[in-house]
Amino acid sequence: MAKVTDLLAIQQALSDMIDEKCPDLVAYVGRDLAIFCVLAIYQVNDVCSGYGQDFVHRSGYESLSAPEKISVISFETGVSVIVDSASSRYQDRFPMCGYESLDEDLTQICICIQAAFDRMQL
Repeated sequence: MAKVTDLLAIQQALSDMIDEKCPDLVAYVGRDLAIFCVLAIYQVNDVCSGYGQDFVHRSGYESLSAPEKISVISFETGVSVIVDSASSRYQDRFPMCGYESLDEDLTQICICIQAAFDRMQL
């Protein structure tokens, strides 16, 4: 299998897994933006040495505990996340995307993002 370029197919696959595999990203930026974030990482993982996405927390209320800015920076083998001034990184030995299985690639991206968030909470 080659890299999937049908954005609707990628979006549907992510819709089925994002809540379970990447709950912190969903909690911070919302479900739709979390899907977009992972979709974008999948699309550029083989053509960019680094890809950054910045999200601004927009809620219906002001909260001192809510982060104001969330950044997700991806590279071939991992992800860094920044929440306000706290940061974390997760990197593996192999590329996140092998472009052989869409579900495996999306799962790997989500696992890397969630692992970076989990390390931040230690």
